[in-house]
Amino acid sequence: MKKSATEGMGSHQVANEIETFVVNQGFQRKPFERKWYDNNFFYDGFHYRYVSRVTDKVIDISQTHNNFMPHRAIPKASRQLQGVVNLMLANEWTPVAYPEKIVMDPNDPQYEMVYEKAKNEALRTGQWVQNEWKNLHIKEKIILMALLAGKNCVAYMQIYPDAENEEIKAEVYDAFDIYLKGNLNSIYESPFIVKACPKFISEIKANPNFDEDQVNLLSPDNKYASSEIKQAYMQSRFGFQTNPDSVASLLLKEAYIKEYISEDNMDKVAKDLGEDYKEKEKGDCVIRQVFEAGGIWLSDKYLSIDEYPFIDLRLEPGPIYQTALIERFIPANKSLDIVMSRLERHVGTMVVGAWLKRRGENYHMNNVSGGLEVEYDTTPPVQAQAMPIPSHVFSLIELLNSFIEEQGASTAALGQLPSGVKSGTAIESLKATEYANLKIPTDQLKETVRRIAERMIDIGANYFMTPKTVYQMKDGEPDYFDVIGERGAKTIGKMAKKKMMTMPNAIPLKADTRIDIQIESGLGFTEAGKRETMLQIVDWMDKMAKNGYLTQPAVALVVKKFLEIFKFGSTQEFMEAMKEGTQASPLTNDQVTQMKVAILEALKEAGEVGPQASEKRITENKIGVIEGLKESGLADKIKGPIVDNPETAPIPYKDAPPSIKRQMEIQAGFEPATDDSPIETEQKVKALQTAAQIDQANRPKEENEKEEKEI
Repeated sequence: MKKSATEGMGSHQVANEIETFVVNQGFQRKPFERKWYDNNFFYDGFHYRYVSRVTDKVIDISQTHNNFMPHRAIPKASRQLQGVVNLMLANEWTPVAYPEKIVMDPNDPQYEMVYEKAKNEALRTGQWVQNEWKNLHIKEKIILMALLAGKNCVAYMQIYPDAENEEIKAEVYDAFDIYLKGNLNSIYESPFIVKACPKFISEIKANPNFDEDQVNLLSPDNKYASSEIKQAYMQSRFGFQTNPDSVASLLLKEAYIKEYISEDNMDKVAKDLGEDYKEKEKGDCVIRQVFEAGGIWLSDKYLSIDEYPFIDLRLEPGPIYQTALIERFIPANKSLDIVMSRLERHVGTMVVGAWLKRRGENYHMNNVSGGLEVEYDTTPPVQAQAMPIPSHVFSLIELLNSFIEEQGASTAALGQLPSGVKSGTAIESLKATEYANLKIPTDQLKETVRRIAERMIDIGANYFMTPKTVYQMKDGEPDYFDVIGERGAKTIGKMAKKKMMTMPNAIPLKADTRIDIQIESGLGFTEAGKRETMLQIVDWMDKMAKNGYLTQPAVALVVKKFLEIFKFGSTQEFMEAMKEGTQASPLTNDQVTQMKVAILEALKEAGEVGPQASEKRITENKIGVIEGLKESGLADKIKGPIVDNPETAPIPYKDAPPSIKRQMEIQAGFEPATDDSPIETEQKVKALQTAAQIDQANRPKEENEKEEKEI
């Protein structure tokens, strides 16, 4: 059975053990801390400041410079690091929750309803995560993490719950503040993680979770950090802290230690976990949280979590402590600094000029309003010829710049384009190539974002005991819904069974929800590229719409995206007008006539108009009468053969031709009409007009124009 060294320790002993963790890990990572110190100052623009490995003192060469011996810092490395981070975060990150697996027969009538419910819950869970990202400003925190990882090789984000207010908190820390086993490949493999940060004494004393008697033993130290090197860095940047008692601070250490349930800690684990202890067994891993300051413990308890509440970001896989990205730029950048400093010194010397004088000659130069006045005794001084800067110096500068740029993203960071590249397509291609070269750090960032989303869902599932409303806008309309933690839903469900309260209509947040991060690369890296891509999409959609492959909602979505890309502004009113309005330009009379002619020709070819259609209708009526007689049994009562005589056929009066109608009128005892009825007259007029239009449409264009001129 696995066992850790702290399982049998009491609170006082474990506090001292944490101090030992910090001291040992601080000593082991001392070489990395020196690098982090140099990297931080180099990023800040202090290129000539470093920590001496011999004396452990801070040395700044630039402090001894003067106007004739300059030390210039060219900020190429910091700009390249910012360019890499900008390109990594250029795309949007969208969390997508997997629907819960449905254990039902697909043929079950309830399967479809249950499946749609699971899809809706997964969709709403992803939307809740995005909403929490906005509330917690996760995007800004990830930017800070990426910059810290570029300088110190790793950065951390702690995501923890505020159980009292049922909220989620998130904070970012650098490599100096977190102590763990740096030679491991994952922070979750470390047997412990200790966070050491300054905290105001007033906040520590106001925390109800800390032991009151232990808090009274604390005294402030007003330190910036537990690391001596970070303390030196912070003091050089912000000065010494001489805080009064009201704002005095103390280094508070928050430790998370992996332990395993055994006879030594079983009773305390059961007390701290409560109901969650029922799911644990002997030998299971538990996380022990201890707060201490200066070896004095303040809080000691076991948490019902499976992993450390930290998420790390590294730009490369491998050990936690590794070479930082900015270190790859520093050597070439230092050479560039030296060359530029000497070049400036040369330029300053040549501008003032070099003078040749005879040995022992006394002369005096004085600047007056009229120019330079030179006084001498015998031989006047002669100004030496100014020497030009050799061309190989500029070649060296160009070479150093290329060394720096090949490690970063010059197009994204500096906007530098090769000669001759001007089109938007070429620029898009260059930026896409740079983004492809950042595949490794982008994948690392994607994994970090995924862990952040899963950690937030886990906190929501266990600490959101009441419904929380999510506010968002969808297509210009408010879209509100409620979420509740899985544990809170179960608690309310038990109370609902006892009729103590009603079950809320809320989306349950489940701790076992799987999250995938989709990268929305967008339409391009530049505005011109986005617009060009959008125009290509619209052209393709136009062809699809003409072939009838697109529906009205699909067209509306494309139009909305098109207006957003071209900065149209608010699209809500336009989209509503598109849904409710009609075609902007109605058809002209000529277009209507052409449509009528085309329809008549199609009906004529199909046999739906004309004499052929009349005969078809008569035949259909005959067949219908015969079928009706057979079904009613009257056909069997008719004796003798049935003569196929059109005059005796049971044709409806309204469908009969004019001649048959006259015969029907005589047989019925009426005097037949001699004139056409109004309906017959209208039919003849329409037939003549249609025939004339068909004849005109079929005639050559030249004859029609000639006839119009004659008229």
